[in-house]
Amino acid sequence: MKTWALIGCLALVACSGEVDSKGNAGATSGSGGAGPTGSSATGGASSGPTGSSTTTTTSSTTTGGGSGGSTGTGGSGGRAGNDGGPKDATVVARDGLGPNGITELAPYLPTWTWGGNAAITSLSDLRTKSGLSQFTLAFVLSGGACKVAGTIGGHQADVDAFVAAGGKIKASFGGASGTYVESNCPDATSLAKAIGDFVDATHITDLDFDIEEAAALTDAMNDTRSQALKIAQDAKGIHVAFTLEAVAQSGGTGGGLNSRGVSLVTRAGAAGVVVDHVNVMTMDYGNQFQNQPLAPVAIGTLNGLHAQLMTIVPGITSEKAWSMVGVIPMIGHNDDAEIFSLADAKTLADFAIANRIGLLSFWSIDRDRVCGTCSGVNTADYDFVHALAAVTH
Repeated sequence: MKTWALIGCLALVACSGEVDSKGNAGATSGSGGAGPTGSSATGGASSGPTGSSTTTTTSSTTTGGGSGGSTGTGGSGGRAGNDGGPKDATVVARDGLGPNGITELAPYLPTWTWGGNAAITSLSDLRTKSGLSQFTLAFVLSGGACKVAGTIGGHQADVDAFVAAGGKIKASFGGASGTYVESNCPDATSLAKAIGDFVDATHITDLDFDIEEAAALTDAMNDTRSQALKIAQDAKGIHVAFTLEAVAQSGGTGGGLNSRGVSLVTRAGAAGVVVDHVNVMTMDYGNQFQNQPLAPVAIGTLNGLHAQLMTIVPGITSEKAWSMVGVIPMIGHNDDAEIFSLADAKTLADFAIANRIGLLSFWSIDRDRVCGTCSGVNTADYDFVHALAAVTH
């Protein structure tokens, strides 16, 4: 894999109350640009997503699979003080479930894996083969200067035809490697314009920001991005989600986001951004869970994230917090020696249904087949889609 990311529902604009940005110790995992890199201490193999380093309580290092992962240590944690950071993030929760009140299932499709002579010739072809009508396209990166690359735009006719036939598309910015759009924009206004230009060109308004690179997780960059998203949201009506590195629970406690992830979400709230989903990349834990089922690890992470959202969003109900939660495992063989099995997929789907979480995605649908570079566990094409599709019923 080369790049990736994903997508809950958090509106940070109206309740009062201070935000307590606590970190939680534990293993971290995540996916990334050109294929997610593991969020845990040791790196993955050369063919998988790279970890999305975000907030950590102790420290998290992501080493990359795919085309070079990003490595980052965890943030210092704690609520921002007199440095201009958010003190009183006023937050309002919004239901992050799909239009029918059910969990969205929107697996990632890397932009380099469809069209031409690829196994997936078009989005309509993928819909016919998989039975799904919603996908997350990854990744959107810088096209030089303060503008977006035309990677998705190169498939615009395909995207338009798919949407016209009732399909839904999310676009994921960032990932584990490559130059982020925000890295080439001098301020929030110019970044907001770049995002707006992307929306105008592609007509995609459901945007995910997979923030993994350490340079993109500083307080200054988080503030710039948050201000830009607020401007773009007001001007273009975009939906915003964040995909971030995951922290596994330790001894049945903690888990969720690391300190940098908490800070990113908190600062978005302080800027007035409405966030639909906060997604965690539950993958590549660095062999800490080798030869063990990964669904219980992912579920522990989701419980930790839910508890964090209950703190970050004052007054939110448990049900609303769950609707903001998104999860993104890497199907089959991860970049390390861990394996997310079909049994894990069914267990995770049951948990998603029971708790009505907002989003379930995975890296990536092109791997959900029988082939030499696919999941390594499929016995038939789209086994994982079939195992997870119960969430959409």
